[in-house]
Amino acid sequence: MKIKASCLFLLALLATTCDSSGFDHFWLVQVWPSGYCLQANCSQTSDRFIIHGLWAVNVVDKTLPGTAGKGDPSIRPSIKPLRKDLMRYWLPLNENNLSRAENFWIYQWKKHGSAAKEFIQPRDYFQMALQLAKDTDLRNTLQNHGAVPILPDGGSYNKRDYKAAIKNKTGHDPLLKCVKGDDGISHLKEVIICVDDQAQSFIQCAKQKDRCYFDIMFDVPPRTN
Repeated sequence: MKIKASCLFLLALLATTCDSSGFDHFWLVQVWPSGYCLQANCSQTSDRFIIHGLWAVNVVDKTLPGTAGKGDPSIRPSIKPLRKDLMRYWLPLNENNLSRAENFWIYQWKKHGSAAKEFIQPRDYFQMALQLAKDTDLRNTLQNHGAVPILPDGGSYNKRDYKAAIKNKTGHDPLLKCVKGDDGISHLKEVIICVDDQAQSFIQCAKQKDRCYFDIMFDVPPRTN
């Protein structure tokens, strides 16, 4: 009986350990517009990295579906006081009518943030995403580390230099995603940084492959008025 009970305990422990379906932490996903817009139909641009989203993921870094319901209270009151910062750091690049920007941020909460609504409320979710973007300050992080010096026509840099610069800032390796341009070159599109379940501290991501070649083009942004 003792052997049987021990086996049942081990099976229950393994089942708990292997359950990777629930919320574990966040991905802070930031895009470099000049690379991102090679693939996306953009109506806006920026000379800074822009938040794509703060996405709830499980322990193996798989994104989770949102759990927002029709009966949930409106999150517009949580967004309005943050609109100025959201327009600066979380600009909807694909939206040609910025008066509808709130709909994009609401969509991000419903699709990605609400999966963690037991851990974080909408106002905190947006505030923490903004603070994390300010803390990482990716363009200056790359430039100050020497990975991406300011060049008028951009430049191609070793993937290890990008990752080393960001790790020097956060203490952990990021995930990089690129888009292959018409020139056949890998252009930096997206940087993913893993954050704890309170969206406060940087953590190590699960081992995943970067979607970039060894050398990565950093495209300069177009001039804006």
